[in-house]
Amino acid sequence: MAKGTMGIIGCPILEDEIIYSICKDKDEKKVYLVDTPPAHTLKNKLVRKGIPFTIIDEWEFKNGYAEIDRENGFNVIIIMNKLGLHSQPNDLRCTIEDQLRFLHSRFDSIALYYGMCGNAGWDVSKWASGTIGIPVFVFRDKNEEVCDDCIGVAVGGHQRYCDFVRKYTGMFFVTPAIAENWDDFIGELDFTKGFEIMNIHTIKEVFQLYGYKNAVKIDTGIGIGGEEFEEGCRGFAKITGLEFITAAPGSVDLYPAERLYRDAKKALMS
Repeated sequence: MAKGTMGIIGCPILEDEIIYSICKDKDEKKVYLVDTPPAHTLKNKLVRKGIPFTIIDEWEFKNGYAEIDRENGFNVIIIMNKLGLHSQPNDLRCTIEDQLRFLHSRFDSIALYYGMCGNAGWDVSKWASGTIGIPVFVFRDKNEEVCDDCIGVAVGGHQRYCDFVRKYTGMFFVTPAIAENWDDFIGELDFTKGFEIMNIHTIKEVFQLYGYKNAVKIDTGIGIGGEEFEEGCRGFAKITGLEFITAAPGSVDLYPAERLYRDAKKALMS
């Protein structure tokens, strides 16, 4: 049995993977959610899934005043960051590394629900092993390679991601989480910065400028689905002018998501 406190630091685009991991873990645990503004949608999903959890104040947690029993049982503490970090790779890397330096004493292991997002060669697990005193885990595939980004996580890792990109060259990729947050997501893309997001003609022109004509719908099966997914894709298509196609069956592989939680929890096994 796991004993101790596992931290989860995550991006809203990967919150479905967090919910999936927690739901799949049937062992007894206490789930805590740090009350940051980006945690709002995750909070709603925890409620909808019927997952018991406790809200803890952000200031109290960061300053060591939150009441959490770290001596008995298994705790999962979730901290969500704002969506826009992925648009600036250097900012993402600095923010995550600063968080780990500041918060590592609150945890016994950490699962980082982020891809590299432009930080080629960045393996935060190796960085953490020489910088902080607890293990930090990231999304990895079956070949031990770090997942490139949220799409790499959805399709099963680095090599599968490369194969996917070759199959759908020059297309934009949309998962349920992206479709659910398409307005915020588009606004935080590096190539749309400085444009008015609700100016439909401007956004369409920007996507055309970068050569995008089609978007690929990747149904991971762990986020919104059915008509809700379709509605999100329609909203995305309206603002970007992209035409949607559906990823081929077998494109999705949840191994990286399953492994990340499992590895971080295994580090706490007595």
